[in-house]
Amino acid sequence: MCLSTMSDGTFLVSISGQLEYIDTFAEAGSDWYSGLSQICSVNSNGGKVVLNLPIEFMVKSTNIYGWPQVVFSVYKNVTLGGYGRCHIPLTPGVHSLNIALSKPLTSTFFGSIASFFGYQPELIQPEMLATTAGNHLLRMTATGQVKATINIITQGFTSLGYDAGQAR
Repeated sequence: MCLSTMSDGTFLVSISGQLEYIDTFAEAGSDWYSGLSQICSVNSNGGKVVLNLPIEFMVKSTNIYGWPQVVFSVYKNVTLGGYGRCHIPLTPGVHSLNIALSKPLTSTFFGSIASFFGYQPELIQPEMLATTAGNHLLRMTATGQVKATINIITQGFTSLGYDAGQAR
C-alpha cells in the first residue's frame, strides 16, 4: 500500500485486517446441523461463528480528537445477537482485538411482557454507542465477543508532533 507524503497538516491512518470469528455464547443440541453462507460457516464448535471477513479502510484527519471507532451489529437470522464497539488502536502494527458484544434489556413493564412474546429491544441508531450521549441510560447484557486482527499503518503523526509509541 502506498501512502503519499502529507504536507497539508493532516495525517493518515490505514486499517486492514479481518474479523476472525464471533463467539455468540449459544449452543445447539446434537440434532442441529451446521449451515453455510457466503460469508461464514457455522460449525458445531461451541457457538463460534468463523468469519475470516476482510476489512480495510483509511481515515484522514488534522487532529486526534474523536479517534475512529468501529461499531458492530451482529444478527443471527433476523434476531439481534449483540452490539459491540472498539476504538482503533493508536500504535502502528498488528493488533488482536476481543470486542465484547451486548444487547439491550427491556426497560419497562410492558417491554418485559412483550419480550415474553418474542419482542426484543434494539437500538434505532447503533452508532450512538460510539458516543457518550445517553449510554448511561442503557441496560445491557453480555452476549458474546468478536475477535478481530488488524494492522495499523500511520503517516504524518510525527511531523505534526504526535507520538503514538513504538510499532508492535
